[in-house]
Amino acid sequence: MKQKRYIFLYKSYLIGFLFIFIAALIILNLFYIQNYSEGYKKYVIEKTIRTNLIKAKRGNIYASDNSILAMSVVRYDIHIDFRSISEKLFQENIYSLSNSLDFLFKKPKFFFYKKFQYEKKRGNRYFLLAKNLDYPHFKILRNFPIFNKGQIRGGFIVEKKICRIHTLENIGKRTLGYDDHRGKVGLEGAFSKYLKGKDGKRLEQRISFKIWKPLKSENDINPEDGKDVYSTIDIYLQDIAYHALLQELSISQADHGCVILMDVKSGEIPAMINLERTKKNTYEDLRNFSVWEGSEPGSTFKTMAILAALEDKKIDVDMIVNTKGGIMKLRGKKIRDSHYNGYVEMNPKQILELSSNVGVAKIIYENYKDNPEKFIEHLRKWKLDKKIGIDIPGESMPFIPNRNSKHWSSITLPWMTFGYNIKLTPLQILTFYNAIANQGKMIKPLFIKEIKYHGKSIKKYTKPILMNPSIAQKSSLIEIQNMLAGVVKNGTAKKYYNPEWPYAGKTGTTQLNYWKKEKSLSYNSSFVGYFPAKNPKYSCIVVISKPEKGYYGIEVAVPVFDKIARSIYPRIGRKILLKNKKNKENLLNQIIESKNLYNNNKWIMPNVISFPGKEIIPLLENKGFHIQYEGIGKVISQSILPGKKLRKNQTIFLKLEE
Repeated sequence: MKQKRYIFLYKSYLIGFLFIFIAALIILNLFYIQNYSEGYKKYVIEKTIRTNLIKAKRGNIYASDNSILAMSVVRYDIHIDFRSISEKLFQENIYSLSNSLDFLFKKPKFFFYKKFQYEKKRGNRYFLLAKNLDYPHFKILRNFPIFNKGQIRGGFIVEKKICRIHTLENIGKRTLGYDDHRGKVGLEGAFSKYLKGKDGKRLEQRISFKIWKPLKSENDINPEDGKDVYSTIDIYLQDIAYHALLQELSISQADHGCVILMDVKSGEIPAMINLERTKKNTYEDLRNFSVWEGSEPGSTFKTMAILAALEDKKIDVDMIVNTKGGIMKLRGKKIRDSHYNGYVEMNPKQILELSSNVGVAKIIYENYKDNPEKFIEHLRKWKLDKKIGIDIPGESMPFIPNRNSKHWSSITLPWMTFGYNIKLTPLQILTFYNAIANQGKMIKPLFIKEIKYHGKSIKKYTKPILMNPSIAQKSSLIEIQNMLAGVVKNGTAKKYYNPEWPYAGKTGTTQLNYWKKEKSLSYNSSFVGYFPAKNPKYSCIVVISKPEKGYYGIEVAVPVFDKIARSIYPRIGRKILLKNKKNKENLLNQIIESKNLYNNNKWIMPNVISFPGKEIIPLLENKGFHIQYEGIGKVISQSILPGKKLRKNQTIFLKLEE
């Protein structure tokens, strides 16, 4: 009896102790919840709830014909979790899966069969099967045996990502550029603020190790797609420039080179190619030399020097310059002509055509040695001392020496005249020559036409004028244009002259590192000009750096320019012919309608004074009249007075301007 009583008391005490213990736990939990619940809730939320960034779709970049140059596409990386696949499912379907993969990836089915058996045995939970699959291939793959069971049962892990695709990867990679951890380069970098859009965000809840599902929340922000950029790049012209440059770089074994093509009137850049030799002895678009590389321009600068002298009336076309046999001593230094042709006396046109260093140095030095600042003022007026301010990043600052700086010496001025002691980029040089082709109007190069958002125009880019009204007087421009046409017809580039596709321009050859005492010398070879020579459509510059076979501009750079011009001429030539034909028809109609050339079944002599002889003469001859004339310009007198009747086969005498 006593023993039972003790047992009862023991149980009572034990129950009481448990009660007290449980109560204490409850109190402690209440205390913990009261004091630490916020931190715990935060921990739980962080592990199971997240705010995920939703990347905006980057806008597309289009070519001038609206074909796509750059676009964002969805790509898929596929991994396999072999532990998630049951043994039965795996063994029953592995052979058919291998057959399917053989069909999709063009690899032997036994490769997949053995590899999957091995990875299954290892228990690999993250085996990489494929990278960067496009959607059509992904759609096929996810329906294969085993994979059609999804991630939980079939171990099919899908990682979706956005990839940027460039269609001009080989012929314009640097021009299109990029906008990522490497920085902002090319069109992608310059117009990133439009292209990138605005990222969104949303709440997501974890439902398994790597799977999150969206939660509806008032704080969700939908991403805003990027805007589309419509560029000036012409794929056809870009391709022509690329292959012309690549061929010459390979022949001359040069270190690097660039080509820029510019529309004379609009300033649009339809093609820009940069190629550099790699360690594998191939050429790739690695750096934008067109925009970035400032160097001494060499003889292409002579055009600027001659134009300055024309503007100040220091020279005229009839003056004679003694070039002293191609050697000139000045301040203990010698200036030599590279292309010495035995001339002792030359006029300014011949000096530019034959690229005489002595001739141009003598003209500028003798006229500006007492006031070199007046010569420098022209260069500043033409903005050659400032960046153009193009949209593409990376433009180098040009260098024009200041008379009061440490860079100035007694020989700086004469050496500047043939392109030394100064620095300009290829695009800066081309912009100046384009102004000559554009009757003096200097235009900022344009790479973009328009920005659109979902097809709606947001911003249009028009040609910004850098100098208005003109870089020079009309008379000076006519003279310099004739000289540049003469370079190709009679001068250093005459080897490539062809009346079927005439162009104008200037050759250039620059010795690099001439201040260093090196056995082997390096050169930059260049040619800059425009075509057609009259009423030009395009301006173009070619620069080839450190060629190993040949180094003069005529040997290395002109062949590239010539290939480009010959390839493009048929495209613009038809337009020119049609325009000329239309102009002739309009001219004839104008004469007939306003002067009553044919009235009451009789031909009446029109007033042809001031009309161009080359247009009037064939028109009258086509009507059956015999024309005799002298001169080459506009009509200044006619043998038969306006209004007089004309007989069939009558002879008409015309006098034209000389």
